[in-house]
Amino acid sequence: MRVSTGLICSIGFAAIHASAAAGKEKSDAHIRKIAYDYARCVIKAEHRRAAEAIIANADNQTIEKKYPDLIIGECLKKVSGPGALQFGGDQYRYALANALVAAEFKEKGESDFANRLPLAHLRIPDKVALESTLAKTKSKRRRKEIQNEFDNDATIAALSKYGECIVRNDPERSRLWLLTSPDGPEETSRINDLRPSFSQCLVGGTAKFSRSTMRGVVAINYFRLAHATAQPTSERTH
Repeated sequence: MRVSTGLICSIGFAAIHASAAAGKEKSDAHIRKIAYDYARCVIKAEHRRAAEAIIANADNQTIEKKYPDLIIGECLKKVSGPGALQFGGDQYRYALANALVAAEFKEKGESDFANRLPLAHLRIPDKVALESTLAKTKSKRRRKEIQNEFDNDATIAALSKYGECIVRNDPERSRLWLLTSPDGPEETSRINDLRPSFSQCLVGGTAKFSRSTMRGVVAINYFRLAHATAQPTSERTH
C-alpha cells in the first residue's frame, strides 16, 4: 500500500515478528510514535470509515481495496516529514483501532463485556489445504512463500482470539493501556497491570510478542466489543 505525497508511505504486510531485536528498538519506537500520530490524524478526517473498517475486522488487503480513503497523504506529511516509512505487519490496523478507542472512550469505557457474543475472527487457514498446495508446488522459493503466508495468517488469527480474551477479562485496564503514549513510562505500568490476564488467556505453552503487537490486538478487540450489540440478560421471574 503506497501513498504519494511528495514522499512515499509504504504500509507493509509482512509477517508479525515474535520480538524486536535490541538494535531495532529505537527504530521501532520511532515508527510506533509516527503510526500513533498518523492514525489520530486520519480518524479526525475519516472517523466513521475507520470505525467501519475496524468493526468489520477488515484485513490489510480489504483496507487497501475498500478503504483507500483511510490513507491520507496530508496526515503523513504532518507526522513524518520527508522520507519513506514502512509499517510492518498489521501495525496500521492496530494504530487505527487504538486511535478510535482513545477518541471515543477517553473519559469512560465499558467495564464488562459479558453480555457481548463472541466476536468473529479471521479464519485460521486449513493445514490440509496447505499441504496439498505445497505438494503441487515445484519451486522451493514459492513453497517457502506459501508456508510463510500460512504461518502469518495462522498467527494473526490466533492473536485475534487472544486479544478478545484479554479485553473480556479486564476491560478497564485494557482501555487505560490504550490511552497511554507508546513507549512512555505509563505504558509499562499499564502492561504490568495486565500481565495476569496475559497469562490467564494464554492456552498451552508460552509466547512472546512485541508490546506494539499486543497493544494492537487489545485495541482492535476492545473497539469491536464496545460496538458489539449487547445481548439481553436473562432474568428469573418468581
